Amino acid sequence: MKSIFIGIFSLLVFSFLSLNLSAQYGPQFDNRGFEQWTDRVSEPVHWHSGGTATGTFSGFVSSQLESSTQIRPGSTGSKSARVFPTSVIGITANGNITNGRMNAGSMSATGSGNYNYTQRSQSAYNTPINQLPDSITVWVCFRSSSATDKAQVKAVVHGDADYKFIANGTEEPTDKHVATAVSSFTRTSTANGAYTWHRLSIPFDNNGPCTDVRYILFTATTNETPGTGSTSDDLFVDDVLLIYKSTLKMGNLNQTQFKPDESININFTLTGTMSPDNLNNAPNEVIAQLSDANGNFSNPIELGRKTTNESGAIIGTIPSVPNGDHYRVRVVSTNYPMIGDNIQEIRISDTLDINENTFFCSLYPNPFTTTLNVITEDEVKSIRVYDVNGRMLKEQFVSGTQFNLDMSELSIGTYLLQIDHGLWQSFHRMMKVE
Repeated sequence: MKSIFIGIFSLLVFSFLSLNLSAQYGPQFDNRGFEQWTDRVSEPVHWHSGGTATGTFSGFVSSQLESSTQIRPGSTGSKSARVFPTSVIGITANGNITNGRMNAGSMSATGSGNYNYTQRSQSAYNTPINQLPDSITVWVCFRSSSATDKAQVKAVVHGDADYKFIANGTEEPTDKHVATAVSSFTRTSTANGAYTWHRLSIPFDNNGPCTDVRYILFTATTNETPGTGSTSDDLFVDDVLLIYKSTLKMGNLNQTQFKPDESININFTLTGTMSPDNLNNAPNEVIAQLSDANGNFSNPIELGRKTTNESGAIIGTIPSVPNGDHYRVRVVSTNYPMIGDNIQEIRISDTLDINENTFFCSLYPNPFTTTLNVITEDEVKSIRVYDVNGRMLKEQFVSGTQFNLDMSELSIGTYLLQIDHGLWQSFHRMMKVE
């Protein structure tokens, strides 16, 4: 009973981590670090080679994969996938790894019966996704006897079909193609030489014609040309990660008038791949910043920061700065570096008791000429008008939720209207014109 409980608990933990990972990183390949391997054949879980091939000549091909303890720099894992060529009846069968399935249906290296494909009917041989990645990153170590031969990494996002990478260089069905990411690269070291790793970052070319994102098919091979290369070559693959475009946006502030030392709550929305776990960078931080009194961020003041890859909030404190109407607040991120959308202007003053609440208030017309109409959802006790320097110019006691203000005595310019609701006040910017 204890072992059953532990097994169920482990499954729940694994599922929780998978859900969190998906939330942060978007849909990904299963076992993308090649840490888990099957007992039946020498293949990583959810990754395949000749050992699980279909086709007429599948009995002649063997798995061209094995687990390796050679790992990329900075890896937190302990394994990678080593891909290597073999000789089949005198023909070089390039080393091949795919998240789909191999088909060996031709004796010719470039025969149309040889292909890798998505097999939708069996979950072990397909990777569903529902959004288009921006790029794919993968660590590779390619050791070859040739300085000019090239290994290749290729991924295609496609629609609802058993999509094929055919050995003759074609793909089908072409009407299900969504986007391709491909990179061919020469050796990182000589055959049997040093284990020199490179991180590839390959953008997806979204060239259609299909727009229905359903699956992704990945292949890495020891030579971009079937039937070529040397059996002494090998290719190590580790930590495949799909990158989704990142966005950062600051939420609307719940007030725009602040005093020094007053708290400010800054919400932000963060999407996409932050702090890629196959890149040895510091964790991402979101930082809230305050500009100078003119709205310039050349030397921003930090209001607070949070280490996160997801949406959240920062609670900061307004610093002791000169009074001003044109301070601005923004958020930035460190990994991936971005400046958030929705930068907002605030007023900072030490002369007003400013604690704006969010509620419905309509000022019209605004800008005005002589009269300003006010409609609110809460009863108003009094109003005050201040200039941009914080000097009170007008005070009027009122009662109700609708009233008209005679502003004929004011000069042309920008003013601050304070509305007293009894237990709290709200502040609103207004402008007088000719």
